[in-house]
Amino acid sequence: MNVAPKAKLNCEEVKGSPVYIGKAEGRAIVAHSIEEACYIKPGDILITFGTDVGWSPYFPMLSGIATEVGGLISHGAVIAREYGLPCIIGATNATQIFKTGDRIVLDSEKGIIYKVVSD
Repeated sequence: MNVAPKAKLNCEEVKGSPVYIGKAEGRAIVAHSIEEACYIKPGDILITFGTDVGWSPYFPMLSGIATEVGGLISHGAVIAREYGLPCIIGATNATQIFKTGDRIVLDSEKGIIYKVVSD
C-alpha cells in the first residue's frame, strides 16, 4: 500500500499581523514589483512588499496575501477583506525568505507564513 508522504514544517517561518482570518496552502508567488504579477496563477499566495491599485486585477486569482508593510487600512488589507482572502501585514523580510514556487501555508489566525516540505 502506497502512502503519500506527510508534510512537515520547515524552520522557515515569518510572523506578521493578521488582517483577515483564514488559512491558505499553496504555491508562493514572490513579487518584488507589479511587473512580476504576470507570473501569478490561480490559487497562488502573494508575498510582496506592498500593493496598490495596480495589483487589483490579480486579487481574484489569489488564495492569500502577505505584505511586508502596510496597516489595517492599507490597500492590500482592505482588498483582502473585500475578497475574503487570508492576509498578513508586517511580514518582515518575507520576500527574501520565501521564493516563488515554495509550497507555503499562510495562517492568518496565528499570523504566520511557513514553508512546507515533504519527507
